[in-house]
Amino acid sequence: MKTPLPSGNPQLPDTINNQDTHPLADFLWLAAGLLGALILLMLVLAVAAHWLGPKLPYQWERQWLSGNNPAQTEESASAAAGQQALQQLLDKLLQQETEPLPVSVHWLPDEALPNAFATLGGHIFITRGLVQQVSSENALAMVLAHEYAHIEQRHPAILLLEQLSFMVLATVMGSDVTGTLGQHTGMLTMLAFSRDMERDADARALQLLQQHYGHTGGASEFFDNMLQQRDEPGWSAMFQTHPLTAERIERIAATQPGSGALTPLPAVFKAP
Repeated sequence: MKTPLPSGNPQLPDTINNQDTHPLADFLWLAAGLLGALILLMLVLAVAAHWLGPKLPYQWERQWLSGNNPAQTEESASAAAGQQALQQLLDKLLQQETEPLPVSVHWLPDEALPNAFATLGGHIFITRGLVQQVSSENALAMVLAHEYAHIEQRHPAILLLEQLSFMVLATVMGSDVTGTLGQHTGMLTMLAFSRDMERDADARALQLLQQHYGHTGGASEFFDNMLQQRDEPGWSAMFQTHPLTAERIERIAATQPGSGALTPLPAVFKAP
């Protein structure tokens, strides 16, 4: 015998499918969870880049990017002499290394801004403005050794992998809001790693100077000059790729085992 169906629709209690929490609170919890998952994923990608970057064969990097750096094909005799002097100085610093990486040093005599940087493929660039901020070979050697340390520790390759990972993640996430959020979160993550890289490069550079000169005197001269020319509030460290200049000077002084006679700059860099 069949049970008869109710004559009308049943009356459901008002509390079914109704939550006690406000919809805005649910949205905030969801947004916070999404943000946390995004930050965690970016940190995982950054750690993966730090693991994979040093494992990439350096020779591959040199071959892939051999033609992607500016070449000075019509340089003057003085520019060629400056580049040769920089290359020879770096080669001297690495004489006692068992297996130094092949690195090409580039001299930028037309750049007045004090700067030095290392790029993928084992290239170091030094500007005229930087050389004008130092008075000894030791100070210039500190800069060269610092940039070489970046290459030796495969920092350019690591940063490339980080940036590629974040770009792929932003593309997969799709929306402009998520992409913008991921871009800024990824930027702060990379800045934090970059400051650690700078500290590691400074420490390695001091080792190379100690090994070559027998002391690390003059290592902080460039940073001393930069600190005198600009003021750096402490809060700005969060948004800088390099540690504060004052911090770098303090670290150099703390690890300095003693000073010694300074070597004059190569004659090609001395003002007439």
